[in-house]
Amino acid sequence: MADAVRGAGACVVLIESIPLVLHGLRAALEGDGFTVPSATGDPHAGVRAVLEQRPEVVFVDLDLPGGTGVGLLQRLHRQCPATRMIVAVSPQHDDDSLLLAALMAGATGYLLKDTETADLLRIVRAVQRGCVTLGPRIGDSLSALLMRLAGTDETPQFPALTNREREVLRLVSLGYGNRRIARELFISEKTVRNYVSAILPKIHASSRSEAILSVRLSGTPSSESVSRVG
Repeated sequence: MADAVRGAGACVVLIESIPLVLHGLRAALEGDGFTVPSATGDPHAGVRAVLEQRPEVVFVDLDLPGGTGVGLLQRLHRQCPATRMIVAVSPQHDDDSLLLAALMAGATGYLLKDTETADLLRIVRAVQRGCVTLGPRIGDSLSALLMRLAGTDETPQFPALTNREREVLRLVSLGYGNRRIARELFISEKTVRNYVSAILPKIHASSRSEAILSVRLSGTPSSESVSRVG
C-alpha cells in the first residue's frame, strides 16, 4: 500500500505499438493511482507528449516498427533527462545486445511484455523513485553479459568513431539512405550527412560503398542485430 501511495498521481506516458498491451498498461497504471495523459503507438506522437507533459516516467516499446526504439530512447534522454525511462520487449525479441543497447541509451527499467501486472507496477514505482530495475528473468541475463564483457580484451571495431558514429555507420552498412537513417535515429538528414562525412575519413573510406565493405570485412554484428537495436 505504501508503494501505491508513493506512486499516486505520478505522470506516466506510454509508447507501445500493440493496442492490447497499450490498453492493458494504461488500465493497470491508472488503477494503481498513476496519471496517464498520453498512451500511443505512434513514436512521434509519443515524443511530443513527453516534451509537452514532462512525465516522471515514460514507458517505451522496443518492438516499435522499423527498430526505432533505442533511437527514441536516446532522443528522449537528451531532451528530457529528468524523465525516467522503462523499456519493454517481446520475449521472442529479447537478447543481450538489445538489453545492453537500452541501458546505454538511458533506460533505467527493462522488462518483458509478458511480465505479471504486480511486477510491472513494482518496476514502475521503483524507477519512479530513481532505482535501476530489471524485470523477472532479466537480472541473470545482465549478470552473464557483464561477466562476458569483463572477460574480453577485444578492441572495439572502429575505435576512432564515437558511439553515435558507429550507429550511423551500421545503418549505412544496411544500405539505408540518409532519410531513413534520420528517421531511425530521430535526427535530421543534414545531421546524418555530417556524420557520414566525419565517419568516412576515420575508417579510411572514400565512399559509402567502401564504408559498407569495411563494415562487412570487419565482422561487425549482422544486419538483423543492427536493425533491432535502432
